[in-house]
Amino acid sequence: MTGIRRNRATLHDVAKAAGVGTTTVSRVINGGRYVAPEMLARIQRVMAELDYQPNEAARSLKSERSRTIGLIIPSITDPFFAQFAAVAEVHARRQDYVVILLTSQDKAQFELDDLQIFERHRIDGLLFVPPRSGTKALLQNLRRLSVPIVSFDRPIAGREFSSVTSDNYTAALNAVRHLLDHGRKRILCLGGDPNLYTIRERVRGATSALTAAGREALVEMDASEYQAAEAAIMKHMSAKGKVDAIFGLYNQSTILAYEVLQNRKIPMPERVSLIGFDDFALAGTLRPSITVVKQSIEELARTATQLLLNHMAGEITAPQQIEIASRLVVRQSCGCPKAG
Repeated sequence: MTGIRRNRATLHDVAKAAGVGTTTVSRVINGGRYVAPEMLARIQRVMAELDYQPNEAARSLKSERSRTIGLIIPSITDPFFAQFAAVAEVHARRQDYVVILLTSQDKAQFELDDLQIFERHRIDGLLFVPPRSGTKALLQNLRRLSVPIVSFDRPIAGREFSSVTSDNYTAALNAVRHLLDHGRKRILCLGGDPNLYTIRERVRGATSALTAAGREALVEMDASEYQAAEAAIMKHMSAKGKVDAIFGLYNQSTILAYEVLQNRKIPMPERVSLIGFDDFALAGTLRPSITVVKQSIEELARTATQLLLNHMAGEITAPQQIEIASRLVVRQSCGCPKAG
């Protein structure tokens, strides 16, 4: 019959049905320590039969733990951060933690507002992407939160807190070396916010590879729209010593570079080789397919979440800075003859 609400089983109901005291049931709920295996199995069976669900609010008041983790990302529509959130949520759930997700739009004030929300919800730990600016106020609010904190994708200035990032410098260095190994002499690094940690590290890695090879580092940051990307590329195509390779510093610049070369009928990779940083859905299906640096988002998310859980359990106390290795996915646009 619809419309009739069943009363939920209580801890006292479980204790009565199992023939034990409420303290014993509480021990089972909190892990079963000091409870004999036979008794543990019996109480768990009664809990299942009664469909008993522990009152998490009451448990958090008693233990001063909410079993929740806060997660702040710039945007849920960005595939990189959306995948990170999905993996982190699954990993946290396996440890009986709930993830509360908020977005900052990469704005410092939004991030500060998010921290206040998490403070009211008494989270046990925080995973977050630091904003591009406003670090001083952010640090003050992070310290006031007084919970274990792990940043990802970008580290916190001063390295007071743990961080998990991709190996942006090394990955970019190896990508540009790959182009140099193909005999490319003038390589244009294209696109990205120069104030963003990840972009700075990629430019640094690319520049190191070019400098070591005795080549000039050509960098054009303004390539967020087609017209700007086209202007930047054609400027270097018309200059003395035309560019013969492009390294896209992030997805959008890689896609725009590909479109410009296609529209201008500049053959890839015969005339210009192309490598992009970050894989994307169509990169392997285009013709020519695009060689990319692929970040291991799943490993980054698992590592960051587990590191936070270890901090929360007291197993790790000192801040740690961890880099996750990326890999070069070789396709056709770089010039490898047997690439798919």
